Amino acid sequence: MSEDIIIVGGGFAGLAAGVALAEAGRSVLLLEQKSYLGGRARSFQEATTGSVVDNGQHLLMGCYHATLKFLGTIGTRDTINFEPQLRVQFLDPTRKVTELRCPNLPSPWHLMCGVFFSNSFSFNQKLDVLRMGRVLRAGKNSSANATDRLTVEEWLRTLGQSERLRRDFWDLICIAAMNEDPRIASAVLFEHVLRRALFSSPFDSRLGIPRKGLSDCYTDAAVATIRARGGQVELRQDVRGLLISEGVCKGVRIADGTVIEGKTVVSAVPWYVFPGFLPSGMVSSDAFFSRLPRLAPAPIISIYLWFDRPVTELDFAGLRGTTIQWLFNKGRLMGTGQSYISLVLSGAHEHIGRSKEDLRNIVLRELAALLPEVRSAKLLHSLVIKERFATFSPCVGVDSMRPSARTPIRGLYLAGDWTDTGLPATIEGAVQSGYTAAQMILQQG
Repeated sequence: MSEDIIIVGGGFAGLAAGVALAEAGRSVLLLEQKSYLGGRARSFQEATTGSVVDNGQHLLMGCYHATLKFLGTIGTRDTINFEPQLRVQFLDPTRKVTELRCPNLPSPWHLMCGVFFSNSFSFNQKLDVLRMGRVLRAGKNSSANATDRLTVEEWLRTLGQSERLRRDFWDLICIAAMNEDPRIASAVLFEHVLRRALFSSPFDSRLGIPRKGLSDCYTDAAVATIRARGGQVELRQDVRGLLISEGVCKGVRIADGTVIEGKTVVSAVPWYVFPGFLPSGMVSSDAFFSRLPRLAPAPIISIYLWFDRPVTELDFAGLRGTTIQWLFNKGRLMGTGQSYISLVLSGAHEHIGRSKEDLRNIVLRELAALLPEVRSAKLLHSLVIKERFATFSPCVGVDSMRPSARTPIRGLYLAGDWTDTGLPATIEGAVQSGYTAAQMILQQG
């Protein structure tokens, strides 16, 4: 059996590559090990409640250009609801709801005016944010201010950002965008995120929330697009190795011993899975692949709670002074009529070892301090999802560990949010990586 292009992995990266190549007229065979598509960005029906639950809550932004192109191509862009402008509400233990709402003005005035008129910041904090805006708009880069050698926390300190502002604003953005503690995360990556997301245009700053389960936003539609152009998508195909001989990749080997030959192979699996596909000794002996084991994981914990009554009217909010960082009112967002919420704990190194019961109890105590309605509501059900390998850790110097899409092995390409996209591990990074791999293949002819 011989194929034109074999793609291994059916998450955002693999499906984006498959759609792009199929749209360009190439014959595609996509193989996924599991019985479902979506990888770490998927949804499923929770058994007890019947609710559609995401494996981890995701926010999109207007600056997700590759993702919006992908969703537009497969016809599901309308599954993401974007606010007309950047709008974020915050909760703190004083039970005061504050808001950052940015008007539709040219950048950076949309953000500057939004901050200036927001009740989420003190006067001095507003001056700090404006100072940060001037730094980013001045075009200072990592070579000028040594950002590439600093953590996010160190960088923010050098820019005079107060501890309170860091904790209540910049840290929330950092953890949400990068899934890492600001004391660990790379400042150069965070700087890039801020420029792109907040200081580019009002359109790019908008937040988008899926109104369906995440899988329903893209998996079936992407498969339909690939198949409509003559491609194939097969589940439960456990690829165990690449057929590499004399510096050329000639296909893949399945767990049952089946060999599928192909002119080109795109590996779109996580960084901790891919080295197992290579011949013995290649990871340690080849400079290109030897960087991969240096990538470390960063965990995410998602906690879902079902109550007997609504506990908040907010769609979503950033949480200040708590262990958890973001709250999503899932029943309201998805229009199910159920009173259930999703809570996110990103960069959860210190908490991943806690029991699910302990995590649930911590969250309930914190919610009771934030939302009085929680105290009188009855908890009907809870679900705690731990993703120990949710993303790679975007630590200082991580860019030197991330490989390009083109490998030294002829006919072998890489895709995934962990490849050298210039972005943290996000949906946008995954889709962009798939497009990059597809473009390189098409350029090769």
